[in-house]
Amino acid sequence: MTDIRRTPPEAGTVSATPTRAPRTAWADNLKVVLVAGVIAAHVTMAWTGVGNWVFEEPPVREPLLTLLTLVAAVVSLFGLPLFFLLAGYFTPRSFERKGPQRFIADRALRLLVPMLAFIVLLSPWIEFVDPSNAGWTQGFWAFVPHVLWPPAAGPTWFLGVLFVLSAGYAVVRTRWPRRASAPLRLQHLLALAALVAVASWIVRLWVPLGEERWRLALGQSPGWLAGFALGVLAAERGWLPLERDLAGRIRHVAWAGLLLSVVTIAVSGPLGYAMELYLGGGTWQAALLAAAEGLIIATAPLWVVDLFQRRFDRQGPLGRRLSRSAFAAFLVHQGVLVGLVLGSREVGAIPEVSYLAVVTLGLAGSFGLGWLLTKLPGVRRIV
Repeated sequence: MTDIRRTPPEAGTVSATPTRAPRTAWADNLKVVLVAGVIAAHVTMAWTGVGNWVFEEPPVREPLLTLLTLVAAVVSLFGLPLFFLLAGYFTPRSFERKGPQRFIADRALRLLVPMLAFIVLLSPWIEFVDPSNAGWTQGFWAFVPHVLWPPAAGPTWFLGVLFVLSAGYAVVRTRWPRRASAPLRLQHLLALAALVAVASWIVRLWVPLGEERWRLALGQSPGWLAGFALGVLAAERGWLPLERDLAGRIRHVAWAGLLLSVVTIAVSGPLGYAMELYLGGGTWQAALLAAAEGLIIATAPLWVVDLFQRRFDRQGPLGRRLSRSAFAAFLVHQGVLVGLVLGSREVGAIPEVSYLAVVTLGLAGSFGLGWLLTKLPGVRRIV
């Protein structure tokens, strides 16, 4: 996430020339959309009960509840892989420009330091007001050590995982230099879809969707790795922007996977299948959802990036400000949303009004506070 501010002048080009590349508007625009999506998704979790977040509020009513549930469930299947693909796409150039040691040091500064800042400065009070810790009676300062170890990274777990993947890339490319460019074929993506589906189904025998191990939703981890690897290969082999015919076929497969997942979720209730059957445990329902997810992960993120490269590669002054503050907004949004949710309880409005108010104010507050952080000396170098 932190490495998409400066991008290569030509998609897929990896140069060893130690010069700073110009900004690429499509990547900045996509970064803003993704961060805004994370903020909206966390609010949606609170008012629908889909996924795990800090609070669970009285749910919005129908038909909004069904609409938000379907959107949240489907987007969750490829949202994080898209984050990892975008990060992976800009990794090869950074590695070749900086070299292994400087590359790792820079990744540690831009990924681990912000994660540590969140753990130390924000997570103690966020966890303190978490209803799951409501039984604590010894006060805030006695509670802090229990949060710092094991650390509660909140949404910044993404930065820790990205650091591990980046370090792994550095080790691999130091040992095995990248190959020459090779064309992308649809069958390559279908093979990746099958691999992700099988890996997801196996991992979910141990960690079903919705559960965590080591504070991570490991049931989705095959998609994270696939997204990062796909981004790396797309950059190294010049796959983006996609050939127009291939882009059309990828789009069709992505929509087929999305439709399959929507139908799978929508018919589970009328057919009498508990949703838990689709989340893991070796059931055929879990295998069906993993197959749909594999198709989506292998195609939808590429399609979205290609779409932004072709259609959204321009920025005005507001777009530049939003993109500059997006990473900082990601870092602080959890705290902003927790404060807004607690405030909404005091107001006591109906769920739909509370939901819309927290989404709107959460977006404005997170990006506004993020913008202020980019103005602080020292902080601006990291965020």
